[in-house]
Amino acid sequence: MNDDIKVKILKDAVIVAGHPRSGTSLACQLVESAGVKFPSDFAGDDYNKGGYYELALSKDLSKRLIKKAMTVENTIDMNKIIERLNSCRGTAGLKIVRIPAIFFYRHVARNLKAVFVYRNPADVKASLFRRGISGFSPGWLENNNALIAAYENIENSIVVSYESLLSGKEWVKQGFQKLGLDVDLDLVKKEERTQQRSRVLVTAEEEKMYQILQELERESCRV
Repeated sequence: MNDDIKVKILKDAVIVAGHPRSGTSLACQLVESAGVKFPSDFAGDDYNKGGYYELALSKDLSKRLIKKAMTVENTIDMNKIIERLNSCRGTAGLKIVRIPAIFFYRHVARNLKAVFVYRNPADVKASLFRRGISGFSPGWLENNNALIAAYENIENSIVVSYESLLSGKEWVKQGFQKLGLDVDLDLVKKEERTQQRSRVLVTAEEEKMYQILQELERESCRV
């Protein structure tokens, strides 16, 4: 970190993180129903009708943080994001899809909570293909390895699947309540689901990772 430019302190915040097409926008919608404000630069479309809950600068900065860490330029831009989050009344929310970037926020956060979202890798790939996207960096496996590391290092965090969010079961609500978030599961619209039980090929490593994520979900959410 540059000695001349100090990173500002991030006040109360909730980060929602997950690989693209894993249900992060749905998770943001639920967290927002608990009173968390997500500043956003992107409206909804046919793929995410409720909106994307993302900041343009944050999306760009995440790429640069992973490649170059805290350069002077990155420190300045992180301060801009933190200022925008801190200006929100009450708790602010931030969505991150390049999960390794979350650690740079963790180091400067005063009271950080995190909701980590995952989804069946075959359905993720199929949903990305549907949008004409053949790949994303970091890949599903690498991104979810970072998710596990972040869950292990952020005390106030839970892991929940897209499929569980859609289920609307009481234990899902209880998982959010462990973070002090009273979410409204009635907001979930199951008919907006894009892919289900896709037969797109996944690797043995991805299948193993999916099993580990399911174990972490049971550990963190089920009471």
